[in-house]
Amino acid sequence: MISAVAKTSILFTDLSDKEKQDCVDAFYMVTAKASETVIQQGDVGHNFYVIKEGTLKVEVELKRGGAGVKYADLVAGGSFGELALLYNTPRAATVTADTDVVLYALDRESYRAITKHHKGVNADDTVDFLKQVPSLKSLKPREFNRLAEAMEEEEHDTGSTIVLQGEKGDYFYIIKEGTVGVSKDGTEVSALKKGDFFGEAALLTEDTRNATCTAKSPSTLLSIDRANFIELLGTLDELNNRADEGEIKTDLTPSDVTQHKDFHDIQFSDLEIKGTLGCGAFGRVKLVKQKTTGECFALKCLTKTDIVANNLQEHIVNERNVMLELSHPFILKLHNSFKDTRYIYFLLELALGGELFTFLRKAGRFNEKASKFYAAPVILAFELMHSKSIVYRDLKPENLILDEKGYIKVVDFGLAKVVTDRTWTLCGTPDYLAPEIILSKGHDRAVDYWAAGILIYEMCAGFVPYYSDDPMEVYQLILGGDLKFPSHFSRPCMDICSKLLSQNQGKRLGNMKNGVKDIIKHKWFAGFDWAGLLERKLAPPIAPVIKAKDDMSNFDEYPDDEGDVEECLDWDPDL
Repeated sequence: MISAVAKTSILFTDLSDKEKQDCVDAFYMVTAKASETVIQQGDVGHNFYVIKEGTLKVEVELKRGGAGVKYADLVAGGSFGELALLYNTPRAATVTADTDVVLYALDRESYRAITKHHKGVNADDTVDFLKQVPSLKSLKPREFNRLAEAMEEEEHDTGSTIVLQGEKGDYFYIIKEGTVGVSKDGTEVSALKKGDFFGEAALLTEDTRNATCTAKSPSTLLSIDRANFIELLGTLDELNNRADEGEIKTDLTPSDVTQHKDFHDIQFSDLEIKGTLGCGAFGRVKLVKQKTTGECFALKCLTKTDIVANNLQEHIVNERNVMLELSHPFILKLHNSFKDTRYIYFLLELALGGELFTFLRKAGRFNEKASKFYAAPVILAFELMHSKSIVYRDLKPENLILDEKGYIKVVDFGLAKVVTDRTWTLCGTPDYLAPEIILSKGHDRAVDYWAAGILIYEMCAGFVPYYSDDPMEVYQLILGGDLKFPSHFSRPCMDICSKLLSQNQGKRLGNMKNGVKDIIKHKWFAGFDWAGLLERKLAPPIAPVIKAKDDMSNFDEYPDDEGDVEECLDWDPDL
């Protein structure tokens, strides 16, 4: 019964048979009495449920404290709560047992552990196969991963010819499953099995095949052609003869933060709070003024008890360390950090122009010229981040703030992370999630280029390309990849969006051999003054009105802090 339910959910349809079986085996039985609440709207969800016996009702509370509106009935064979397997989002409805019920539950930790294990094993197997190919010996670890991701899977029935002796060859193959016979002049000379490879000479030159390869059993192969290989990594000659770039720095804990070029030697006691600029899940951002100089800053105040309750201690320290690695005209600067028994504080550069999101919603949509002006700083910011192996993972208009001149600042590095191989954490905004994040395949910097494609589309259209009120439907649309464009999009705009929103991360614009340069040189940016942008000589499409250095009028108004915050004595990070 659980298997039948799993077949209908996008969270299971892409899994291998072994993954599905392991997930089905990980369900456990729970019971609830009539009138008992199984999940409560607003609570953080952990479990996905399949109903074995009984009925339940789904109610949605439209207004806090108001009566619930009945939304649906759930019966045996049904399921609910699948979004909880992806991340700890608050429940969107209350589900109550109408009768005594028997349920099967799968928790997020088990689901993620199973998918991570299997995807990791599969990816590692492919990388191990690639490392056995002599002509690929000069590849670096991340390049092996990218090549593994870019290879296409293809099926061959028994007796089907894969390559023919004498034909021009441009594909390289690895056998994932099955057996392939190799024959020359009609005589079989060898048989290849799982992990073996053939056609590697095609990566070097368009030589004629010197043998025929035929599937001796139903076979699954991984393949890539020479053109895609060169676009992804470069020619084998280039790879073999390049200079050693040295080790990538992965330790982001500075020995002495006071040496950082953007550090400001300011005492916390010298700061005066003027008002709130924004509110988030774990605290507020406030405008503060230095009493001795009158200089204004933004102060991000993060509640320690909330951080500990959500097990995000490492994320917060990581956010500080990542920001210390980044100094760029279009990235918000970190000037200092403080702590007390209730809060962690980040003293940040102040940008008073307001969120790009606010201006986009007021305008409906931007013309392509304005969209280029706001997309270009993001691309340059990614160039710096990715050169330091930092993946941002949280691009959206809400995280792009205008400074006093109208130039973009990328803010909020709570999800940023150093990734030299790949990472498995599911995080980000549903509308901006790349397919590889949804499918728990492991991801790297390619997710930022996907998000850049969503941003360009949203700015030009006024809405995201894959939209639904239901996050699960959003994920289904993203994985479906049916990209439609409004009639006013120019051809270059459609082309850059299509190439950034490639389902195959190995073929995604920005993630290939030339990196960000492929985006900068794309036809959509033809004639754009990148040097003028960096020198801040361009006229911004929006000129924010800022009347004073502590003018908060471009941000929403927020009520005063609510109540006292509990002390947290269990966590005292070294800041």
